[in-house]
Amino acid sequence: MTPAQSNLRSARILHLFFLTAAFLYIFVLIQIRPSEKPLDSIVIGAIAIVCLIVIGVALFLRSRMISESATKLSTNPEDTEALRTWRSGQIISFTFAETVVLFGFVLKVLGARWNVAGSFFVVGILLLVAWRPKLDVSS
Repeated sequence: MTPAQSNLRSARILHLFFLTAAFLYIFVLIQIRPSEKPLDSIVIGAIAIVCLIVIGVALFLRSRMISESATKLSTNPEDTEALRTWRSGQIISFTFAETVVLFGFVLKVLGARWNVAGSFFVVGILLLVAWRPKLDVSS
């Protein structure tokens, strides 16, 4: 197994853990059944703005780290620096997507309704699904 294939495999395993964790947060909320109470719209709005910033930063870092590294790796699969940058970009992407899910978790614990907190879960999980690790390298 080449270093690129090994890193892709480990990134996919890590991706699976992040995706599983997102669904486990939902399972925990179903088990603990936090009470719903009116939340100030400023709190929800502030968390939504922070999530938009987090997503923006994640998109920027993905374009800088993953796209550039993947381009380098497509021509030279043995480039260890590009491989390290690609892997770091993947981990950062997963972390930012999971952050959106965690904000949904926090909102639900604070008493938000499922339609509010659930939208954060949906966005975070969709980001995780969309950001599945891919690496095209020549053998």
